[in-house]
Amino acid sequence: MKHKGVLFIAWLVAAALLVDATVEQRPDSFYTLLQWICCAVFAYSAFAAYENKHGVWVWIFGVLAALYNPIFRVRLDRSTWSGVNWVTVGIIVVAGICLLRGKRNPPDENDLRRT
Repeated sequence: MKHKGVLFIAWLVAAALLVDATVEQRPDSFYTLLQWICCAVFAYSAFAAYENKHGVWVWIFGVLAALYNPIFRVRLDRSTWSGVNWVTVGIIVVAGICLLRGKRNPPDENDLRRT
């Protein structure tokens, strides 16, 4: 997966912000910024999963991007968002583990010609 390093950093940032949003009371501007960051991270993750033909992860990250969409907001109370945030962090952990365990594809003919 060619986006592996960028995804790990993006997921780490998103997970840290989600945990912080869950355990601390923050101003509304923090939650708006959180939605923008998470939506961008999950949309990029869905794109990377699509490029690498991981269909299930495309749907999972697409749903998460829609859920954290800052333009068409999903209105939930604080306790529900806390649960959603923890589930999202769990999904990020599982995605990271699956990505680490993913086998490298053998280089195709185009990759061999470039070297």
